[in-house]
Amino acid sequence: MNCSYLSKLKPVALVLLTMVSCSVQQAKSSAPVTQGISGFIYQVTGNQMPMKGKPIQRHGKGIAREVYIYQATTLQQVQGQMPLFTKINTHLAVKVKSDSTGHYQASLPVGLYSVFVKEGDQFFASETDGPGIINPAQVMANKVTNRNVTVNIGAAY
Repeated sequence: MNCSYLSKLKPVALVLLTMVSCSVQQAKSSAPVTQGISGFIYQVTGNQMPMKGKPIQRHGKGIAREVYIYQATTLQQVQGQMPLFTKINTHLAVKVKSDSTGHYQASLPVGLYSVFVKEGDQFFASETDGPGIINPAQVMANKVTNRNVTVNIGAAY
């Protein structure tokens, strides 16, 4: 983002506008998104082996977490080992929070993104596509892409 116009403002206004307009977008998830990514963050723990008389859990329990959406990221652009990463070396597009049901949404421009879930001081992502993009989500014009993430650390299959 070009923030050169800010140099003409008074110091207090300059600081406030810089914090708001020249930083990573911190999205709010109250109004419906018309273009971007939307989905749920689920958590699965414990024994997930099929057992007679035990219902199959489809996707786990919705959880509140910080969701980090980066430009498309490959395994060569992260530090750590799947499914937990300590550093992501691509551009952070937006950070949002899922609500208590796990729902999150983010308005984004057209493009290819990677969705990560913050787990402690690490980033969780457990899938890649054919070209090796981690937790990919393709945003198309005037469309909302559904991207659910199941955090399954501590689950046994």
